[in-house]
Amino acid sequence: MTATQQRQIGSEEFPRTFVAPGARFDDWATAEPYYKQLVDREIKTLADFEQWLRDFSEVDAAFDEEGTARHIAMTCATDDAEREQAFLHYLQNVQPHREPWAQQLRLKFAELATRFPLPQKRYEVLERSVRSAIEIFREENIPLQVQLAEMSQQYQKITGAMTVTLRGEELTIQQAARNLEETDRALREEAWRAISDRYLQNADELNKLYDDMVRVRHQVAKNADCADFREYMFKAMQRFDYTPDDCLAFHDAIEKVCVPAVGRLFEQRREKLGLKSLRPWDLDVDIDQRPPLRPFKNDDELVAGCSKIFHKVDGELGDIFDNLSQRGLLDLGSRKGKAPGGYQATYNEKRLPFIFMNAVGTESDVRTLLHEGGHAFHTWSCRNDPLDAYRTYPIEFAEVASMGMEMLCLPHVDVFYGSETDRARKRFLEGIVTFFPFMARVDAFQHWVYTNVNATTAQRQAHWQSLTKRFSPHIDWSGLENYDRDSWHRKLHIFEVPFYYVEYG
Repeated sequence: MTATQQRQIGSEEFPRTFVAPGARFDDWATAEPYYKQLVDREIKTLADFEQWLRDFSEVDAAFDEEGTARHIAMTCATDDAEREQAFLHYLQNVQPHREPWAQQLRLKFAELATRFPLPQKRYEVLERSVRSAIEIFREENIPLQVQLAEMSQQYQKITGAMTVTLRGEELTIQQAARNLEETDRALREEAWRAISDRYLQNADELNKLYDDMVRVRHQVAKNADCADFREYMFKAMQRFDYTPDDCLAFHDAIEKVCVPAVGRLFEQRREKLGLKSLRPWDLDVDIDQRPPLRPFKNDDELVAGCSKIFHKVDGELGDIFDNLSQRGLLDLGSRKGKAPGGYQATYNEKRLPFIFMNAVGTESDVRTLLHEGGHAFHTWSCRNDPLDAYRTYPIEFAEVASMGMEMLCLPHVDVFYGSETDRARKRFLEGIVTFFPFMARVDAFQHWVYTNVNATTAQRQAHWQSLTKRFSPHIDWSGLENYDRDSWHRKLHIFEVPFYYVEYG
C-alpha cells in the first residue's frame, strides 16, 4: 500500500455523524451519494437548514482532505512517480465531478437562506461568500481548472528537480543560496550565477508553461463573463474591500516612499562593502562583513528553538506547536525532489495544520517557520467551528496571522542568536522595508500580464525589466540582463497562485 492508502480515515477528535466512518473519497462513486443526498434533502425548518449546513461541511471536509493529503505527499517528493500519479488521479478523475454538485448546493443554500433567514451575526460572511461563488461558476471552466492545476504541478516538478553543482558538491537551489550570505564575494557570485544558470536551462519551458497558463486563465475569465482574469480573480478571491486601482495606487506609494528608503539602505551597504555598485550577489552578505548568521544546524534544532519562542509568546501556542511536531506534521528540510517554497496546508477533516518548507540553516528559515506557525495557529484556533467554511480562513486575511506572528516573535529570537540578536533583528526590520518594492514588482507584473494577454514572451520579459528599473533601480544588472528578464520564474506565486502576493504587503 502507498503512504496515501495507509492514511487514517476520519478523525478521532471530530467523529463523523453523516459520512460513513470508513468511507474514503478516493473515487467519485464513493462521494457522489453524499452530495446527492444533500441536494435532495427536504428542509422544513431553520434547524433543518443549519443541520444541513453541518452535514455539507462534513462531506466537503472529508472530500478536501483526500486531495490535500495527496498534494502534500506529492510536494514532499515531486520525483516520486507513484505520489505524482495518486495526486493526478484525484485531480483529474475525482475532484472535477464534485464541482457541478457544489454549485447545486450553493444554489440550494441561497434558496434556503431566503426561505429561512439565518442569524446575520453568525452567517453574514458565509452568505456573501456563497453568493460570490455562485456568480462566477461556469461548468465549462471545470476542465480548464483541471488543466491549470496540472500546469501548477508541472511547475513544481520542474523546479523541484533543480540542483546545482558548486565547487564539486551537488546542492538544491535553497542550499546553494546559503552562499549568497558568505563574505567571499567570488563565492557569492559563483553561487548566484550557478542558480541563475540553472533556471536559465528551463527558461524556454517555463515561459511556454506560463504562456499556456495565461491563455487558459483568460478563457476562464471570459467564460465567467469577466473582462479579464484580473477581474475574475478579484471576484474569486472575494476581494470585497479593495480594487485593482487600489493596488496600483499602493504600487505608486511604494515607489514614492519605500524605493527611496531602500536606496538609502543600499547606498549605505555599497559604501560599507567598498563597492562601486551593488550587484545581485551583494544583497545578503552582512554589511560589516561578519560571518553569516547560522541559527541552527538541523531540523531538530530549528523545531526546538521555535518551540521555545512560541512558548515565550504564549504557552498555549507553544503547546500547539509541540503537538504538531509530535504528530509528524512538519516537513522542514530542503532536499532534492522537494517542491520549492513553504506553505501551511490543512487536513480539513482532522482539522490539523501541516507545515512544509525548505530549511537550510539560515536566518530566513527561522522567520519562515515562525510565519508558517502563525498560519498553523490560525487554523488550530478555528478547528472547533462546525462549519468548514469558517475553519478555512479567507485567503484575503491569511497573511495577517502569519506576518503578525513574525513580529510577535521578534522580541524572543535571542533563543537562536544570543549576542547576535540585535544584528538579527536589524536584518529582519530592514527586510520589511526592502520587501515592499519586490512585492509591488510581482503584483504589478501580474496586473500587466492579465490585462495584456496577447503579449509575447519578449514583451513580457521587457515589462519585467521595466519594473526592475522602477522598483529596484539601486542594483547594477549590467551584463546580466538575460538573467533578469526571466528572474520572475523563481516566484512560485506567479505561476501557482496568481494575484496572491499583495496580501504580504
